[in-house]
Amino acid sequence: MNKMTELDEELLEDMYAWVDDIPLSRPKKDIRRDFADGVLVAEVIKHYFPKYVELHNYAPANKLDRKLANWNLLNRKVLKKKFGFELADDTIQNIATCKPWAVEQVLMFLRRKIDRTLFEHNREHENKEADLDNDQPEVDQDPASRASGVPFNSPYTSPQAYSPNSKKQTVSPGLTLKKKVGDMVPKLLVEEKEQELLVKEETLQILQAKVRRLEHLLHLKDIRIDDLTERCGRLEAQLRPTAQGNKLIKKR
Repeated sequence: MNKMTELDEELLEDMYAWVDDIPLSRPKKDIRRDFADGVLVAEVIKHYFPKYVELHNYAPANKLDRKLANWNLLNRKVLKKKFGFELADDTIQNIATCKPWAVEQVLMFLRRKIDRTLFEHNREHENKEADLDNDQPEVDQDPASRASGVPFNSPYTSPQAYSPNSKKQTVSPGLTLKKKVGDMVPKLLVEEKEQELLVKEETLQILQAKVRRLEHLLHLKDIRIDDLTERCGRLEAQLRPTAQGNKLIKKR
């Protein structure tokens, strides 16, 4: 793979932070070795979608054939059926043999699929709730309103309009159409705002990853400075006796 660009590094740091936030059965040391057998990938998916993965089907493995078996099962049972994509054989081979950047690319792609699936599930849940609300029986109407065919609490009329002494009221058919259109607009706006929120959250995650990366680099520089300072101190300690010995030789 070519040298990573700055944006790619930020996305990688963000992905590493995303993985760190997920409780896994094994401590995270080297992401390429940790995820080589596919078990932790199955646990990541299980964290977000408990019904998608049966973890007892994925056993930790050190041998290549067992790693490939785990990945092929995950590829067939979960990635293809639940997320609509499959990993190529050479990609699985590269992950199982810990090739550079192989598992990172898959995890970044899988994260986008997970986020998208979560968003679609939430939208379906909201639509079902809206349908249930629409199926609720209508509130009993005032006798006068039943006679007129217009609900008592219609937004286009007031209760006084249907009192026994009031004049007959009519409702324009156009108002009903406007009401239906008006009911649809908020749902479209909500979906649009949700998409904007996802984009902003992703941007925020990238910026947070950049901050963490800079803090990490600063910490590494502090360690380097301390190490160099310690080395200088040791060199000075080693040179002092030699300098004194040179003075004694010159005096003789």
